Amino acid sequence: MNAQIDLPTRDALLASLQPYPATTQIVSVLLDTWPEHEKYVRARFRTIDPGLEERIDQLSALALKDIGDQLTEYCECYRWMCEAFVDEEIHFARHKEYRLSDFDEVYREVYSNPDIMRRYVRGILISQIIWEPHAKAFDYFRQEFLARAPAGASYLEVGPGHGLFLYFASQSANIARLEAWDVSDSSIAETRHALAKLGVSREIEIIEQDVLRVLSRSEEFDMAVISEVLEHLERPDSALQSLHAALKPGGRIFINAPINSPAPDHIYLWRSTGEFVAFVEAQGFEIEQAVFLPLTGATLEKAQRRDLSISCVVIGRKI
Repeated sequence: MNAQIDLPTRDALLASLQPYPATTQIVSVLLDTWPEHEKYVRARFRTIDPGLEERIDQLSALALKDIGDQLTEYCECYRWMCEAFVDEEIHFARHKEYRLSDFDEVYREVYSNPDIMRRYVRGILISQIIWEPHAKAFDYFRQEFLARAPAGASYLEVGPGHGLFLYFASQSANIARLEAWDVSDSSIAETRHALAKLGVSREIEIIEQDVLRVLSRSEEFDMAVISEVLEHLERPDSALQSLHAALKPGGRIFINAPINSPAPDHIYLWRSTGEFVAFVEAQGFEIEQAVFLPLTGATLEKAQRRDLSISCVVIGRKI
């Protein structure tokens, strides 16, 4: 049962998180690094769902294993990332458009800069615990998608990033084969490094493959995952069509993408949850489940009314 907690101070916040030691460690170091973020973090943990927070603490423990003795640096990267997002939000509020809409522009500003990419990737890992939509979307993946993997399943992931989705997929006894695609050889190296630190020993084929340029993969996979990727593409429709082709008939897909969510490398804008669902259906998927997660501190109604960020998490089936 969810519990509403009065968290007027940092001490009260950390006391409420005592049953979740790994999350407590991350929160404590984050607040040491960025004290001004306390109000946001208290809003994030004002409602405690014990089952959810227990599973997120498992995620936090894995993140700490990956981070090692660099937690302060990761928290500094998270602060840098959040502040970069604020600049994009100001532009979005004024113009109702993302600042960039061309992949080449994003490549020049973000992806070609190793320092920016290092800070960005590390900040995203911390956001997986601290941002409520990120935490809940990952939990939805584990509880509603991965838990229903059929026996002997083949699993495909696009843009594996920090490797946590792949890690949990690798722990599933029902998944017989795992494959991941990424466009960047350096990103692939980072994913492999993270999986090694997390102790993954089973074979995972991670290949350099652009999801927009898949020519010969047809009806190979039972499951596909594309999370926080579509908004970075000029043609997200082509990406979903490639995954539709790669799935077996009746194969299931987990999709997570935000609407009204300005960021330095977001270029494709959906403006409503209905628009996003219609977009997924137009690529040949039947919607099995959908959940819409507004940014921390906002209700879904408020987020929709004010064009605030909403994570759209959809489980679809190939038809």
